[in-house]
Order: sequence, then structure tokens, then C-alpha cells
Amino acid sequence: MTVKKAKQIKIISLGGVDESGKNMYLVEVDEDIYILDAGLMFPEDELLGIDVVIPDFKYLEENKERVRAIFLSHGHEDAIGALPYLLQKVKAPVYGTELTIALARAAVREQRKLRFKNFHVVDDESVLSFRKIDVRFFQTTHTIPDSVGIVLETSEGAIVYTGDFKFDQSASDGYQTDLSAISEIGERGVLALLSDSSEAEHPGATSSDRLIAEEIRHAFRSANGRIIVACVASNLIRVQQVLDASERAGRKVVIVGKELERVVDIARDLDKLKMEEELIIPFKEMKKYDDNEITIIETGHLGEPIQSLQQMAKGSHPQINIKIGDTVYITTTPSPSLETMMAKTIDMLYRAGAKVLTMSRNLFISGHASQDDLKLMMNLLRPTYFIPVHGEYRMLISHAKLANEVGIPKTNVFVISKGDVVEYKNGKMTAGNRVYSGNTLIDGLGVGDVGNIVLRDRKLLSEDGIFIVVVTLDRKRKKIISGPEMISRGFIYVRESEHLIEESAKVVTKIVEKNLEDSEFEWSKLKQDIRDQLNRYLFEQTKRRPMILPIIMEI
Repeated sequence: MTVKKAKQIKIISLGGVDESGKNMYLVEVDEDIYILDAGLMFPEDELLGIDVVIPDFKYLEENKERVRAIFLSHGHEDAIGALPYLLQKVKAPVYGTELTIALARAAVREQRKLRFKNFHVVDDESVLSFRKIDVRFFQTTHTIPDSVGIVLETSEGAIVYTGDFKFDQSASDGYQTDLSAISEIGERGVLALLSDSSEAEHPGATSSDRLIAEEIRHAFRSANGRIIVACVASNLIRVQQVLDASERAGRKVVIVGKELERVVDIARDLDKLKMEEELIIPFKEMKKYDDNEITIIETGHLGEPIQSLQQMAKGSHPQINIKIGDTVYITTTPSPSLETMMAKTIDMLYRAGAKVLTMSRNLFISGHASQDDLKLMMNLLRPTYFIPVHGEYRMLISHAKLANEVGIPKTNVFVISKGDVVEYKNGKMTAGNRVYSGNTLIDGLGVGDVGNIVLRDRKLLSEDGIFIVVVTLDRKRKKIISGPEMISRGFIYVRESEHLIEESAKVVTKIVEKNLEDSEFEWSKLKQDIRDQLNRYLFEQTKRRPMILPIIMEI
């Protein structure tokens, strides 16, 4: 197909760079905007109480009439998790493979107020024609079937987005990479490559999933009692391996976790999970079988299994608790920030009487390409320009160095941050201006209503607690009617700090009486005086700074 001449091409990241997850990239071809993925990210520890983080859509809202399509590379949360929130702001057709679209539909249905049905299923043979681009797809290997790379063919060459990928020469059906298609794209000419950087620091190649399947089968042969497998809900290749191993060992499988149930049901309906009809049984039927006939797959809240395992070890899980004789098999590889939590969890499981197995340290287990695979992708596609994406800054830098090693000049490699614009015009690609970007925090049903001030207060409460001052006064008589009463939560143990409470009450009494005598009495000034002076006194006495909350009532 022949595409119309493009005067200007822009590539923008609204997420997925300087961070792990939250993938969202824009390609602008003249006046048209195309969106590649719309993912979410799980919060870091300092985001207290936040459920998930999504990109800020302000730039897309301001240009929503220009958005022509949304393309999804695969069905993981880091690629589709923000889609329901995006579709509330921007209405555009959504394209993805069969399983990806099924999972996206399910995510959208959970937003009850959202009515959106403009979904389109594509495959590696689909060709979509828009005003100035054609769009094709190629199969990739990842931990979920139906993963694809996305190719936007412009008059100046192709822009290729790999999505999450790795190379696995022995991958099973549904997970295979189409190497010939990638090579053909390279032959036609690639203007720019946006490639997954998640494992760009890891030398060599990522272990084949066939080796991992053998390790899981061996673990199942040697286990007695119940086997509890912890995995990420959307890691369907791991779920498939556990189902296969359970079937060989003569075990029935129980699914624990609503998200995992939803993913498994969708994948089974689409024949993306292969199993015997009676292999999975309802939770309530588990008691009919001996312990050595049961496998339990659990994922926990938001598909993350570690906190759920801690609940099981403490005996506080609503469905399954650890008992002596259980084998717990942890099939996830923790990120560096979660390694301490993983070690603590394993210790708790041992204390509860379980035997704990983890994936072999001899295998590098990941759904993402290591350095050898990343260089192979670049050599197959031979891009003129290269933009590493999906990774923290050090990963992007490592990936940029690999690009230099395979012959892409440093001047043609762009390591970008969120909001950066890379612009191709008059035969040359350069770093352009910036667009508005940022994070939107999701807390319960609230979208973006928790900001820095709320997070600061949560942090303060978590560190030094709260100190509440209750006073009732009569302004006409300029007199305190009751109080001051002091209430402490997370700051001091009141019964052992009576002297501090009494002295604090005296400080507040003086402040209130002084303000009552003032002819220009102001409620705001009284409250601020209590905060300032009481904060100073409490810090002198305790070296702590609790949140001070004055409650002043008038009769």
C-alpha cells in the first residue's frame, strides 16, 4: 500500500520511561495521533495507600480530536491497565489481538459508568490503513499469548514498537516470535525503533520457558501435601506450566484470587490455556480430595502474590492458610525493591510449617529480552534511529549502549524522559519541545484526587502519628467551657505520658485565652497558633513532629 507523504513525525512518551510499567507512547504523523499501549504501574512504597499509578492524560485530552487509534501490544496491566481511564477522556478505536482485546473489554466492563464498544481484533496478518500510515503487527514471545510488536509504516519509513518481548527458540504455540516477519520489516526500512529495556542490564540471553517447565515438573514430582503456587495473574505461560505439571502429577487445581479467575476464564474460553475439562475445581470442592491431590494457584490483590502469601503464613487469609506439610512454590522473580519483602515472606512461610521452593538461581527467568536478544532485534530491524523505552533510567542507558555496539551512531539514539518530544522533519530526527506529562494516582474509586499534600499528610501520620486538641469556648464571655482535651494516636502512649499531656493542655489554654482577649479574634489564627506553638513544644519534649489537629467548638 502507498501512504501519503508526511511532513512531520513526532514520537512522545507519556509513561514507560524512567520507570518500570505504565507504558504509553504517542506517534504523531502530521495532525494525527496514534497511541501505543495504555498501561498502569504499581506504586512504590512512598505512595502510601495508592492502588495504582496511570499516566496523566492532559495532553491527549487537549488534542482528543486528533487521536485516530489506540494499539495494544499485549494483555498485561503495564500495557492495558490505564485503558478504562483513558477511554473516559478520549474516544478512539482500540486494536489488539484476540486475548488482548478480551482482557481489555473485561477491564472496561469493570468501570460501570463507561460504555465503550469500539474494539477491533487484529492478528499478525492484519493491515490497517489510515490517512497517512499503514499499521501491521508481528508475533512476539512474552509470558502471555497473543503478544505482538506494532509497525506504523509512514512515507519516511517504519516506526516499530516491540512491546514486551524476548526470543525463545523453543517457545510453544501461541508464544513464538515471527523472525521472518521482523527481518522483512527491516528489509523494507525502519525509521525508528522503540524497544523494551526491562532487562537491558542483564548479559546473555533470557532462559527458555521450556527449561522452567522442566523445573516445575521436577518440583511437583518431589512434593508431598498441598502445593501452593504463587505467580502473577497475567503470567499465563507460568499458569499453563503449573496446570501441565498438576495434570501429570494427578492433582486437581484450585484458583484463588478474583483477578486470576477472570484471566483464566477468558484464556480458557479462547483456547489460550490448554487443559482437561475437569482439571480446575471450585474452591468449595477442595475438601473432597487428599492434600497430595491438590494444587492451589494464588495471586493476591492486583495480581501480586507476595502480600497474599504473608496473609496465608499469618493465618489471616480469607480462603487459604498455610499448614504443616504444605509446599509453597514461588514462581515470581522479585524486583530489587521487593527482595527484602520476599526474604521476610519466605521466613514467615517456614515458621508456619511450609516447605518453600523458588525458581533456580541458575536460570534467568523473565518475560523480557536480555542483552543478546536486544541486539538481535536491532540487527534484524536495522533502524536509523533508536529510542529505548520501558525501563528505569539506568536500563535505558544500558540499552542505548547496546545500540552503539551494533552500529547505531550515538547521535541517532535518544534516551527520553516522560513528556519529551522526538521530532522527524526535513530528513532528520531531533529532540524537540516537551508536552505536559505526569502521574495520576488511583486510590479506591478516586482518580487523581490524591496529590502531594495528601501523600505528605499520610507520610507524616505514618511516621509520628496524630495529636488532636479539642476545646469548647464561649467567645462572648471570653472563657473556655471545656478542655483542652488531648487525644493521641500513633504519637505517644497516653497512660505513660500524663505529664506531657498536662503541660500540652497548659500551652493550649494560654494560646486560647490570649486569642480570646484579642479584639480581632479569628478562628484560623487560633488554630494556626495552636499548631505552631504546640508543635514547637512537643518537638522539644519528644523530638517528634506529629500531625496536630485542633478542633475548636463554640457555644
